[in-house]
Amino acid sequence: MLFAAERLMTSCHLSIDLVIGDVAITQGKSYWACCVDPSSYLVKVGVGLESKLQEWFQVPQDVVSPRYDPDSGHDSGAEDTTVEAPPPYAFLTIGMGKILLSHGSALTSRDPNGCTVPLPPRIGICLDYEQGKVSFYDAVSFRELWECGVDCSGPVCPAFCFIGGGALHLQELVDNKQERKVTIGGFAKLD
Repeated sequence: MLFAAERLMTSCHLSIDLVIGDVAITQGKSYWACCVDPSSYLVKVGVGLESKLQEWFQVPQDVVSPRYDPDSGHDSGAEDTTVEAPPPYAFLTIGMGKILLSHGSALTSRDPNGCTVPLPPRIGICLDYEQGKVSFYDAVSFRELWECGVDCSGPVCPAFCFIGGGALHLQELVDNKQERKVTIGGFAKLD
């Protein structure tokens, strides 16, 4: 069911609630943690270029669908010479008490080798702006769950997507232990 929910992000029109952090990261390393309610249907936790996050959620899903093929129709080979840039956002997909992981590929791919692991009590996100890398951790055991590149050519913001109702508690600053509850959908209102 979690794999099917992941495909919904790019294959049909859905109402998606997006929460973007109010502080953009422009340098250094940043770490924050959150607890996702295990009964949440589908929550995406991650980061993205501030300019691209809102653009992504305003574009009709057919444009980002795998059915859309930007190929010019000729075999010039020009498409093969481009260097693949890191994606403008990176999300860890969480739902129904599990995390969807893939092996060495972007989580938005349809990698049949993807697997699920149990949702830890707390997820840590570490963004290394200069390296253009984001890492996701089990914030209790500090075991790395997944790491990937992300475009850091501009301000990068923490971001959270909710489909079908969900809740999470965001720990803004790890050292002062202040928490803010964020809920969307069927559970409650956004605080």
